Amino acid sequence: MTTLLSRLRARKGSSAPDPLTSDEESRYRPIEWSLIRKLLRTLAPYKWQYALGISVAWTHVMMDLMGPQFVGTIVNFIGDILGETARGQSSGFVEWGFKKFTGPIVPADLSVTQAIGYLSVIIAIWALTVALSVILQRWAILIMVRTGENVQFFFRRALFEHLQKLDMSFYDKTKLGRIISRCTSDIGGMREVNVWGIAHIVIQGSSMLIASAMLWYTDWRLFVSVVWLGPVLFLVNRYFIKRSAVRWQVVREGFTRVSTNLAENINGMRVVTAFNRQDPNLAVFNRLQVNNTTNNLSAARLNGTYQPTLEVIRYVGRGIILVYGGYLIASGQMQDRGVGAVVQAYLYWDWFMNPILVLGNFYNQLMMAMAGAERVFALLETQPRVTDTPDAKPLPRIQGFVRFENVTFGYDPDRPVLHDIDFEARPGQMFALVGHTGSGKSSIISLIARFYQPQKGRILIDGHDIRYVTGESLHRQMGLVLQVNYLFSGTVLDNIRYARPQATEAQVIEAAKQLGTWDAIASLKNGLETDVGERGANMSLGQRQLICFTRAYLADPRIFMLDEATSAVDTGTEQLIQRSLERLLQGRTTFVVAHRLSTILRSDCILVMDQGRLIERGTHAELISRGGKYAHLYHQFAHSTAD
Repeated sequence: MTTLLSRLRARKGSSAPDPLTSDEESRYRPIEWSLIRKLLRTLAPYKWQYALGISVAWTHVMMDLMGPQFVGTIVNFIGDILGETARGQSSGFVEWGFKKFTGPIVPADLSVTQAIGYLSVIIAIWALTVALSVILQRWAILIMVRTGENVQFFFRRALFEHLQKLDMSFYDKTKLGRIISRCTSDIGGMREVNVWGIAHIVIQGSSMLIASAMLWYTDWRLFVSVVWLGPVLFLVNRYFIKRSAVRWQVVREGFTRVSTNLAENINGMRVVTAFNRQDPNLAVFNRLQVNNTTNNLSAARLNGTYQPTLEVIRYVGRGIILVYGGYLIASGQMQDRGVGAVVQAYLYWDWFMNPILVLGNFYNQLMMAMAGAERVFALLETQPRVTDTPDAKPLPRIQGFVRFENVTFGYDPDRPVLHDIDFEARPGQMFALVGHTGSGKSSIISLIARFYQPQKGRILIDGHDIRYVTGESLHRQMGLVLQVNYLFSGTVLDNIRYARPQATEAQVIEAAKQLGTWDAIASLKNGLETDVGERGANMSLGQRQLICFTRAYLADPRIFMLDEATSAVDTGTEQLIQRSLERLLQGRTTFVVAHRLSTILRSDCILVMDQGRLIERGTHAELISRGGKYAHLYHQFAHSTAD
């Protein structure tokens, strides 16, 4: 997969709006060949499948192109047979017709009966050709669809894999709806091009050339009579192509905004219901939907003008061939070729026009695919800010020394949220992070977990700078429990084993018993086999926290990070967990973001944060005796509790 992804990362810098995060769609430009080349590089591993499918499809089309020859010959024969029969004469014209089609194998003198026999042979050959063409068509469809779906599978897999490698800053700035749109509708919009794109260009292009040649071969005068429509077609296509591309880009952006709004409302449904925002939100969604519908209708109106215009040109060509061909026959200038030649020319003109109609529709699909591909490639080429360095080494089994050396960090590098943080934690110590909301407590937890990289300073674990160790070896030795934890669809057992899939059920039970959460888990409807529902919908907040706490403990981390981890647990359950932690966290370094006094009092060291700065550190007693910020916070808390 690394090799495959490397083929996608050849994008140059651009001043255009970011197609991944911008609310504005990039404006029209002609077919972007750099984007086409990227797509072709992605298709390269499937070149032999495409070659086979295109070859089969091309053979099918070429066999279909023989149809007008059969039709013209049959028309001439039938007309000649009927004419000669009515006059009671032998069929001299039949002889010409058969020889033109079959060559010297036709006898020089034919009776009407013999002519009918030969005609039956021609019809049988045509039927056999049609049958073989249908078989080849089905085979081509199966090959091309299977190959195209493999490409679609590759893109979905590549996106999913890449999304899991991106750092938290990407998810901070990118809306969920846009990410979902990239993985669904944008890739879906590329399907037709991935399946039939190359085939359309090769087959339809060659069909036009061959149909033109056959029209010339049938009668050069009929060819000349309609060839002037070629420049007209060029001008019509040039006029509509640019306008169509712009409108389809607007359609894609409008749909993305609908998806984003839908995702936001679903994720925030509790807030929507709590504040009775259903009607206002529906009004906003309706406006986006109206705009999306308007965009689609605008594109459809343009296409509704483009396609009929091509049809008008088709009918003009048909009319010219029929009228001029009829004149040539009536004036005796086509006596040697007969009515069949006019029919052949009529059919070959259709064969010339059909690819233009197909390619006209395909161009619209290509514009949709390019709009989607631009954003898919932009996502695949988004480089994580936090990643393993080329010389990163696995972090060995650690004891739990954590050292912050003058760390400065900001989610936006120009706006730091942590300033010159410096402290050291020893194995087995519990550090409590306290301070007002926004003071930087959770940012310290995120930096230890290497969700982000500091702009200044460094973070050491057992003396190893975490920028230069592999993320897998670092995270394997860490446990994290958040204030709002995520449960995946499945059972309680599946979620607890998320960090250690190889753990047995007995090991899970033993871990829960040691932690003190087993009784609560066993009391669930089906115990470990209880279905948690999507995002843990079947669990209470407290139950979710207990499951996540057990999951973190089962991973056997050397460093625990608890971000308001007991805020959703009732007091009795918290006391049970605290008693277990006193025994189980020995030898493990623990960082706790908590407002509960019981957690703070059990800490070995308290770090007091204020506006991103570490202003005090020490035990509860030491900080109270100093009468500083912590003492003020403590007295406020004690006073509110007493009230």
